[in-house]
Amino acid sequence: MFIEKFLQHFGLSAMPFARSVPEVGLFEHKSFTEAFTRVSFAVESRTPALLTAEPGLGKSTLLGTFADRLDKSRSRIVYTALCACGPYGLIGQLAVRYGVKQRHSAAQTAQLVLDALARSDKNEILILDDGHHLPRQTLDELRLLSNLDFDRTPPFALLLVGQPALREHLIEPELSSLWQRLAIRASLSPLSEKETADYLDRRLRAVGAMTTVFKPDAVEKLFERCRGIPRLINNLATAALFGAATAGKKHVDLKEIADAAFDQENS
Repeated sequence: MFIEKFLQHFGLSAMPFARSVPEVGLFEHKSFTEAFTRVSFAVESRTPALLTAEPGLGKSTLLGTFADRLDKSRSRIVYTALCACGPYGLIGQLAVRYGVKQRHSAAQTAQLVLDALARSDKNEILILDDGHHLPRQTLDELRLLSNLDFDRTPPFALLLVGQPALREHLIEPELSSLWQRLAIRASLSPLSEKETADYLDRRLRAVGAMTTVFKPDAVEKLFERCRGIPRLINNLATAALFGAATAGKKHVDLKEIADAAFDQENS
């Protein structure tokens, strides 16, 4: 009931800073656009790619947007979080996903997986997430998938995703072969103060706001507190909106940001 009254207070149709982002509310800032373009090019050209981002910068949003915009009749995505490969390993998990019977060795099974992908009539896309948790075994199995004879074009597009620690891990000498194969590399950066203001306005107007809700001094303080990290912006902006609604205000001032930040730090 309170949420309904909150939405009515600001004239909104849905929560503006929910985790799920509708297409109309997607804010494609400079860093997002550059990373999205690189990922799209990598998939179309089947060039192995690396995407890294600090927590909260929108990696999941980018991957979700990419998946939503694909032609599902021509493409198939297999998404795997590397930290959850379990006892069957990466090759074993992919064999199950692609309906391939496992052999005695990972190398034999990997070859069968590659053969199955080569026969596919779709653009096969393999997204390996949480790559910063990569165990040594998974790295060895990933090498089996990427080390093709005569360096021929792979039968799938590979996107390795994780936090910046993944990049630091991959540049180690013993992983140089895998690092060199990741020819396209993309990353996400925090929003600028101007982008933060545009982000807030975009998300609010996407759910029905007719005016600018966050005043300039509130945006400045919010940017200072959140350092341009969208996830932190969402949390603080939502708390500030609730504070404004409780006070009967139709906009967010510096006070609501300060109060919301204090509550988050001391609750």
